[in-house]
Amino acid sequence: MSGLRTIVIGFGQIADGLRHDARMAEYFSYATHAQVLDAHPGFDWLGVVDPSDAALDAAKDWNVRHIGADIASVAEAVVPEVAVITVPPGARAEIVHQLPSLKAVMVEKPLGSGDENGEAFVELCRERDVVMQVNFWRRGDKLYRSLASRGLADRVGRPQAVFATYGNGLLNNGCHLVDFIRMLIGEVETVQALDEARLAEGAPIAGDQQVPFALTMASGAIATVQPLDFRRYREVGLDIWGELGRLALYQESLGVFHYPLADTRSLENEMEIASDQPQVLEPTAGTALYNLYDNLAQAIMGQAEILSSADNALKTEQILDAVLASADGGGERRYFQ
Repeated sequence: MSGLRTIVIGFGQIADGLRHDARMAEYFSYATHAQVLDAHPGFDWLGVVDPSDAALDAAKDWNVRHIGADIASVAEAVVPEVAVITVPPGARAEIVHQLPSLKAVMVEKPLGSGDENGEAFVELCRERDVVMQVNFWRRGDKLYRSLASRGLADRVGRPQAVFATYGNGLLNNGCHLVDFIRMLIGEVETVQALDEARLAEGAPIAGDQQVPFALTMASGAIATVQPLDFRRYREVGLDIWGELGRLALYQESLGVFHYPLADTRSLENEMEIASDQPQVLEPTAGTALYNLYDNLAQAIMGQAEILSSADNALKTEQILDAVLASADGGGERRYFQ
């Protein structure tokens, strides 16, 4: 192959395991990094590093040439130009230090947590001239990119009120939701926690918390965000009520519904949202991760700007930090710059 020499560091659920989820496979052609790398001609997937024997056995399903628990030995064989880093924050800077030929990284969020400072990690990659794509997958979704450019304004006009839900923790789905709100509606001016932060029971990231909060957007619209207990049911949902209609994204963004204006049924000469007459938009989430890799390959060649940049990811994480600081401060409003 003539693609970019690529190594995957951390071969767990998002790297590979989710391909075994039959329900997810119905809606996502590319649910994992492995599925994209196996199919994408721009990447020559040569190595996997993971300390788990089970993970390395799973890597054999893909006929990857070099696998092992030691980064140095696999990297010596691969000489990677691209690293897909799915391990949690804590050792990512050291990983980059061990890969001198690196041109780019695809990395999972959060960028910083615990022992690793996200800004320091980003600065290291910048100093090394390493392009970074952060896996906020919705930024690779064709439909959502269309909505972010003009489609949302064309359908619903200026947002008046926004309602949203998330679960399994701020660092897990909360950051995806806040990034999605920013993508569609614009930047955040203030944050305010609406209750104290509590441990997100059953969340995949140890110690992750969740809290209800409000975001005041630069446009003046306020997004009210409520956490859900994912042990009951899942939903990362977003419901935007604009001046000209309503757009709702449910079923964790797989259900996209536009509700236009109509004559109200309760009063003459007034309008209502036709909430019982949705226009269903065809979702394109199934190829979003593949699109992020497309964009990464183009960015490495200097042919495109990164869709999900490190600076953007840091801004989302700073908003979450402000939410938790507001909760610690008894719900005081925090101005976010």
